[in-house]
Amino acid sequence: MSSNSANVRQNATKTREMAAQLVADDRLPDREIAEQCGIDKATLERWKLQPTFRARVQAIVEAYAKRALKNGIARRERRVGVLNDLHNKMLQVIDERAKSKGMAAVPGGKTGIVTKTMKGIGKGEDFQAIEEYRVDTSTIAEIRDVQKQAAEELGQWIRRTENLDLNQLFERMSDSEIEAVINDGTLPEWFETAVQAKR
Repeated sequence: MSSNSANVRQNATKTREMAAQLVADDRLPDREIAEQCGIDKATLERWKLQPTFRARVQAIVEAYAKRALKNGIARRERRVGVLNDLHNKMLQVIDERAKSKGMAAVPGGKTGIVTKTMKGIGKGEDFQAIEEYRVDTSTIAEIRDVQKQAAEELGQWIRRTENLDLNQLFERMSDSEIEAVINDGTLPEWFETAVQAKR
């Protein structure tokens, strides 16, 4: 076999491999895959019908799946790491909000869990925008959800058969009690007593 024939064969093998990789990746339509490989769409369609090409595509798909399981979100420690990062970022928002000079004079502003929004009242010439301050219950709920999901991932979450409305318990907390929960995870004694009573 001449070196020219060997080069042609080697190039054809590389082209088929590139096509198999792109088909397995499943992000591009066949027309674009064919263009990237320097072949026409009919050739790609013909290859996709061949058992050896289909087997190679399947092998690549399985390799991608194994890699995702080994390194991606499918791994528990990766998911917990993402949850931890998200949790820390939400706490950072609360911390930065607490340090904001604009919130210092607002009741509860130094806790970081109070937010400022603008609200429009009135109509026409009587319309005015006013500042409104509220406890950021949605962020608090998100923090609790992330903590719960992390606990479930780590096998630390115990499901109870009796319903306990934790939202009602959290609504009973004072600003200082909520701040203690956020800063160091300390729940008030009455909270733990109420939870124990439901067990």
